[in-house]
Amino acid sequence: MPAVALGVGFSSTAFSQGRTIEETLVVSDPTVAAAGKWKVGGAAEYWWVRTTYNIVDSNGNDVGDATLTFKQPGWNVFAAYGNVTVQATRRSGSGDFTGNQGTLTYTGPQKSTDTEFTARWLFPGRAVSPYLLVGYATTKLEQTRTITSAGNWACSNSKTLQTNTEYKGPLVGGGAIVPFSEKFGVRGDLRLKWNKGTQTENGSNAFCDSGSSSGLGYDATVTGYWNIVGGLNAQLGIKFQQLNGGSEVDNWFRTGLFGMLGYTVKF
Repeated sequence: MPAVALGVGFSSTAFSQGRTIEETLVVSDPTVAAAGKWKVGGAAEYWWVRTTYNIVDSNGNDVGDATLTFKQPGWNVFAAYGNVTVQATRRSGSGDFTGNQGTLTYTGPQKSTDTEFTARWLFPGRAVSPYLLVGYATTKLEQTRTITSAGNWACSNSKTLQTNTEYKGPLVGGGAIVPFSEKFGVRGDLRLKWNKGTQTENGSNAFCDSGSSSGLGYDATVTGYWNIVGGLNAQLGIKFQQLNGGSEVDNWFRTGLFGMLGYTVKF
Protein backbone atom coordinates (compact mmCIF):
# COMPACT_ATOMS: atom_id res chain seq x y z
CA MET A 1 0.00 0.00 0.00
CA PRO A 2 2.75 2.57 0.71
CA ALA A 3 4.15 1.94 -2.77
CA VAL A 4 0.72 2.51 -4.33
CA ALA A 5 0.22 5.71 -2.35
CA LEU A 6 3.64 6.96 -3.38
CA GLY A 7 2.88 6.20 -7.04
CA VAL A 8 -0.45 8.03 -6.93
CA GLY A 9 1.10 11.01 -5.15
CA PHE A 10 3.95 11.25 -7.66
CA SER A 11 1.58 10.96 -10.62
CA SER A 12 -0.72 13.67 -9.25
CA THR A 13 2.22 16.04 -8.67
CA ALA A 14 3.62 15.45 -12.16
CA PHE A 15 0.18 16.06 -13.73
CA SER A 16 -0.27 19.27 -11.75
CA GLN A 17 3.16 20.56 -12.80
CA GLY A 18 2.52 19.65 -16.43
CA ARG A 19 -0.85 21.39 -16.44
CA THR A 20 0.65 24.55 -14.90
CA ILE A 21 3.34 24.69 -17.57
CA GLU A 22 0.83 24.22 -20.40
CA GLU A 23 -1.60 26.82 -19.05
CA THR A 24 1.08 29.46 -18.57
CA LEU A 25 2.22 29.04 -22.19
CA VAL A 26 -0.66 31.31 -23.22
CA VAL A 27 1.22 34.24 -21.67
CA SER A 28 3.76 33.82 -24.50
CA ASP A 29 1.22 35.72 -26.62
CA PRO A 30 2.57 39.30 -26.72
CA THR A 31 -0.82 40.67 -25.60
CA VAL A 32 -1.47 38.32 -22.62
CA ALA A 33 -0.36 39.00 -19.03
CA ALA A 34 0.25 36.43 -16.31
CA ALA A 35 -2.28 36.10 -13.48
CA GLY A 36 -1.98 39.07 -11.13
CA LYS A 37 0.62 40.75 -13.37
CA TRP A 38 0.72 43.63 -15.86
CA LYS A 39 1.95 43.66 -19.44
CA VAL A 40 1.99 46.80 -21.59
CA GLY A 41 3.30 47.36 -25.08
CA GLY A 42 2.74 48.45 -28.63
CA ALA A 43 3.62 47.69 -32.21
CA ALA A 44 4.15 49.32 -35.59
CA GLU A 45 1.89 47.83 -38.27
CA TYR A 46 2.14 47.64 -42.05
CA TRP A 47 -0.75 46.37 -44.20
CA TRP A 48 -1.27 45.45 -47.86
CA VAL A 49 -5.00 45.63 -48.64
CA ARG A 50 -7.02 44.50 -51.65
CA THR A 51 -10.56 45.87 -51.86
CA THR A 52 -13.66 45.31 -53.99
CA TYR A 53 -16.98 47.07 -53.52
CA ASN A 54 -20.41 47.58 -55.04
CA ILE A 55 -21.59 51.06 -56.00
CA VAL A 56 -25.18 51.92 -55.12
CA ASP A 57 -27.52 54.70 -56.28
CA SER A 58 -29.88 56.84 -54.21
CA ASN A 59 -32.44 54.01 -54.18
CA GLY A 60 -29.98 51.48 -52.83
CA ASN A 61 -29.60 49.63 -56.16
CA ASP A 62 -26.25 48.23 -57.28
CA VAL A 63 -25.10 50.26 -60.30
CA GLY A 64 -21.40 49.40 -60.56
CA ASP A 65 -18.26 48.03 -58.96
CA ALA A 66 -14.70 49.08 -58.20
CA THR A 67 -11.37 47.64 -57.07
CA LEU A 68 -8.57 49.15 -55.02
CA THR A 69 -5.17 48.07 -53.74
CA PHE A 70 -3.35 50.15 -51.13
CA LYS A 71 -0.74 50.07 -48.36
CA GLN A 72 -1.67 51.10 -44.82
CA PRO A 73 0.86 51.77 -42.04
CA GLY A 74 -0.32 52.15 -38.47
CA TRP A 75 0.22 51.38 -34.80
CA ASN A 76 -1.38 49.75 -31.80
CA VAL A 77 -0.91 50.04 -28.03
CA PHE A 78 -2.29 47.81 -25.28
CA ALA A 79 -2.39 47.21 -21.54
CA ALA A 80 -3.13 43.83 -19.98
CA TYR A 81 -3.72 42.72 -16.41
CA GLY A 82 -4.28 39.03 -15.81
CA ASN A 83 -6.95 37.82 -18.22
CA VAL A 84 -8.10 41.28 -19.37
CA THR A 85 -6.52 43.24 -22.24
CA VAL A 86 -7.53 46.64 -23.63
CA GLN A 87 -6.14 47.83 -26.95
CA ALA A 88 -6.25 50.85 -29.27
CA THR A 89 -5.37 50.63 -32.98
CA ARG A 90 -5.09 53.19 -35.77
CA ARG A 91 -4.11 52.76 -39.43
CA SER A 92 -4.18 55.12 -42.41
CA GLY A 93 -3.15 54.70 -46.03
CA SER A 94 -4.11 55.50 -49.61
CA GLY A 95 -4.05 54.09 -53.10
CA ASP A 96 -5.60 54.49 -56.57
CA PHE A 97 -8.78 52.67 -57.54
CA THR A 98 -10.64 51.91 -60.77
CA GLY A 99 -14.42 51.82 -61.08
CA ASN A 100 -17.21 51.09 -63.54
CA GLN A 101 -20.67 52.57 -63.24
CA GLY A 102 -22.89 51.89 -66.22
CA THR A 103 -21.14 53.37 -69.25
CA LEU A 104 -18.81 55.40 -67.02
CA THR A 105 -15.27 54.35 -66.12
CA TYR A 106 -13.31 56.32 -63.57
CA THR A 107 -10.24 56.29 -61.38
CA GLY A 108 -8.71 58.27 -58.54
CA PRO A 109 -7.09 58.25 -55.11
CA GLN A 110 -8.70 57.04 -51.91
CA LYS A 111 -7.56 57.52 -48.33
CA SER A 112 -8.65 54.94 -45.77
CA THR A 113 -8.38 55.47 -41.99
CA ASP A 114 -9.28 52.75 -39.45
CA THR A 115 -9.59 53.26 -35.69
CA GLU A 116 -10.52 50.55 -33.19
CA PHE A 117 -10.81 50.19 -29.41
CA THR A 118 -11.31 46.75 -27.85
CA ALA A 119 -11.50 44.99 -24.49
CA ARG A 120 -10.77 41.24 -24.32
CA TRP A 121 -11.54 38.63 -21.65
CA LEU A 122 -9.38 35.52 -21.83
CA PHE A 123 -10.26 32.09 -20.45
CA PRO A 124 -6.88 30.30 -20.09
CA GLY A 125 -6.83 26.64 -21.01
CA ARG A 126 -4.28 23.88 -21.36
CA ALA A 127 -3.88 23.86 -25.16
CA VAL A 128 -6.47 26.37 -26.41
CA SER A 129 -7.45 29.58 -24.61
CA PRO A 130 -10.75 31.09 -25.86
CA TYR A 131 -11.64 34.76 -25.40
CA LEU A 132 -14.47 37.25 -25.83
CA LEU A 133 -14.18 40.74 -27.34
CA VAL A 134 -16.20 43.95 -27.24
CA GLY A 135 -15.29 47.31 -28.70
CA TYR A 136 -15.95 50.19 -31.07
CA ALA A 137 -14.59 50.70 -34.60
CA THR A 138 -14.58 53.47 -37.21
CA THR A 139 -13.52 53.44 -40.87
CA LYS A 140 -13.36 56.67 -42.87
CA LEU A 141 -12.93 56.76 -46.66
CA GLU A 142 -12.07 59.92 -48.63
CA GLN A 143 -12.32 59.38 -52.37
CA THR A 144 -11.85 61.49 -55.51
CA ARG A 145 -13.47 59.99 -58.62
CA THR A 146 -12.26 61.24 -62.00
CA ILE A 147 -14.14 60.07 -65.10
CA THR A 148 -11.85 58.65 -67.81
CA SER A 149 -14.64 58.05 -70.34
CA ALA A 150 -17.16 60.46 -71.84
CA GLY A 151 -19.50 62.34 -69.52
CA ASN A 152 -19.54 64.35 -66.29
CA TRP A 153 -20.76 63.70 -62.77
CA ALA A 154 -24.28 65.13 -62.32
CA CYS A 155 -23.46 66.23 -58.76
CA SER A 156 -20.40 68.35 -59.61
CA ASN A 157 -21.13 68.99 -63.31
CA SER A 158 -17.50 68.06 -64.01
CA LYS A 159 -15.34 64.97 -64.47
CA THR A 160 -14.23 65.03 -60.82
CA LEU A 161 -16.36 64.14 -57.80
CA GLN A 162 -15.33 63.94 -54.14
CA THR A 163 -17.09 61.49 -51.81
CA ASN A 164 -16.77 60.77 -48.10
CA THR A 165 -17.94 57.53 -46.51
CA GLU A 166 -17.88 56.52 -42.85
CA TYR A 167 -18.68 53.27 -41.06
CA LYS A 168 -18.84 53.31 -37.26
CA GLY A 169 -20.36 51.26 -34.49
CA PRO A 170 -19.94 48.66 -31.74
CA LEU A 171 -18.39 45.24 -32.22
CA VAL A 172 -18.59 41.92 -30.40
CA GLY A 173 -16.75 38.71 -31.08
CA GLY A 174 -14.68 35.81 -29.91
CA GLY A 175 -11.63 33.79 -30.71
CA ALA A 176 -8.84 31.70 -29.27
CA ILE A 177 -5.08 31.67 -28.67
CA VAL A 178 -3.10 28.50 -29.38
CA PRO A 179 0.51 28.64 -28.11
CA PHE A 180 2.96 26.19 -29.68
CA SER A 181 5.89 27.05 -27.42
CA GLU A 182 7.29 29.98 -25.46
CA LYS A 183 8.41 31.45 -28.80
CA PHE A 184 5.56 30.76 -31.23
CA GLY A 185 1.79 30.67 -31.32
CA VAL A 186 -1.31 31.63 -33.27
CA ARG A 187 -4.40 33.74 -32.51
CA GLY A 188 -7.67 33.92 -34.44
CA ASP A 189 -11.02 35.63 -33.99
CA LEU A 190 -14.29 36.69 -35.60
CA ARG A 191 -15.75 40.13 -34.87
CA LEU A 192 -19.30 41.17 -35.77
CA LYS A 193 -19.75 44.92 -36.35
CA TRP A 194 -23.03 46.79 -36.35
CA ASN A 195 -22.13 49.74 -38.59
CA LYS A 196 -23.93 53.00 -39.11
CA GLY A 197 -22.89 54.03 -42.61
CA THR A 198 -23.01 57.56 -44.04
CA GLN A 199 -22.00 58.68 -47.52
CA THR A 200 -21.91 62.17 -49.03
CA GLU A 201 -21.06 63.53 -52.46
CA ASN A 202 -19.54 67.00 -52.46
CA GLY A 203 -21.16 69.17 -55.12
CA SER A 204 -23.55 72.07 -55.61
CA ASN A 205 -26.19 70.42 -57.79
CA ALA A 206 -29.44 68.85 -56.69
CA PHE A 207 -28.33 65.51 -58.16
CA CYS A 208 -25.85 64.83 -55.36
CA ASP A 209 -26.52 61.63 -53.43
CA SER A 210 -26.18 61.57 -49.66
CA GLY A 211 -27.50 58.77 -47.52
CA SER A 212 -27.21 56.86 -44.28
CA SER A 213 -28.21 53.36 -43.23
CA SER A 214 -27.04 50.51 -40.99
CA GLY A 215 -25.75 47.02 -41.64
CA LEU A 216 -23.94 44.08 -40.08
CA GLY A 217 -20.31 43.60 -41.10
CA TYR A 218 -17.51 41.40 -39.84
CA ASP A 219 -13.75 40.94 -39.46
CA ALA A 220 -12.13 37.49 -39.53
CA THR A 221 -8.43 37.54 -38.56
CA VAL A 222 -5.68 34.95 -38.10
CA THR A 223 -2.34 36.06 -36.60
CA GLY A 224 0.87 34.19 -35.91
CA TYR A 225 3.32 35.56 -33.33
CA TRP A 226 7.02 35.10 -32.65
CA ASN A 227 8.80 36.24 -29.50
CA ILE A 228 12.22 37.16 -30.87
CA VAL A 229 14.22 38.10 -27.78
CA GLY A 230 13.28 39.78 -24.50
CA GLY A 231 10.18 41.90 -25.09
CA LEU A 232 10.75 42.18 -28.87
CA ASN A 233 8.15 40.36 -30.94
CA ALA A 234 6.86 40.04 -34.50
CA GLN A 235 3.42 39.14 -35.83
CA LEU A 236 2.15 38.17 -39.30
CA GLY A 237 -1.42 37.59 -40.36
CA ILE A 238 -4.36 37.85 -42.73
CA LYS A 239 -7.69 39.60 -42.30
CA PHE A 240 -10.98 39.34 -44.20
CA GLN A 241 -13.37 42.26 -43.69
CA GLN A 242 -16.89 43.08 -44.82
CA LEU A 243 -17.62 46.81 -44.44
CA ASN A 244 -21.41 46.83 -44.54
CA GLY A 245 -23.11 50.14 -43.87
CA GLY A 246 -26.52 49.23 -45.22
CA SER A 247 -28.24 49.81 -48.55
CA GLU A 248 -27.52 53.55 -48.82
CA VAL A 249 -23.71 53.38 -48.92
CA ASP A 250 -20.99 51.49 -50.79
CA ASN A 251 -20.31 48.10 -49.21
CA TRP A 252 -16.72 46.87 -49.30
CA PHE A 253 -15.00 43.51 -49.02
CA ARG A 254 -11.33 43.84 -48.04
CA THR A 255 -8.52 41.31 -47.75
CA GLY A 256 -5.44 42.45 -45.82
CA LEU A 257 -2.01 40.92 -45.27
CA PHE A 258 -0.12 42.48 -42.39
CA GLY A 259 3.05 42.46 -40.36
CA MET A 260 3.83 43.97 -36.95
CA LEU A 261 6.98 44.63 -34.98
CA GLY A 262 6.35 45.29 -31.32
CA TYR A 263 7.77 45.47 -27.83
CA THR A 264 6.25 44.54 -24.46
CA VAL A 265 7.13 45.18 -20.83
CA LYS A 266 6.02 42.94 -17.94
CA PHE A 267 5.79 43.99 -14.28
